[in-house]
Amino acid sequence: MEPEQLKKFMAADLRELLGVDGMSLAQQSAIGDWGMRMFSLGQHVVEDIDEVKYDGHLVILTDGTRWEVEDVDTGTSAMWSLMDKVLIADGEMWKLDESEKVAVTEET
Repeated sequence: MEPEQLKKFMAADLRELLGVDGMSLAQQSAIGDWGMRMFSLGQHVVEDIDEVKYDGHLVILTDGTRWEVEDVDTGTSAMWSLMDKVLIADGEMWKLDESEKVAVTEET
């Protein structure tokens, strides 16, 4: 995150308390990146499966996002089907009707 963006997102009193304006540009950028990472934790997606490919290594959702499944979990995801509803939060994909989960990362 650019330092100017950090000033827009962080309240002035918090910036002053932390001494952000006295930090180097690299430090400001690092604290902004950390803040965005913390914001993204707990964010979730609920969607239906469109396709499971490569023996469970890739799950494609109806919103078009593609999720790579950790090797250790592909036996579970390989059994999932079209239109199964899943929830993705904090690096895990949960199949909602059976409460099964796999570790995932979004393909970029």
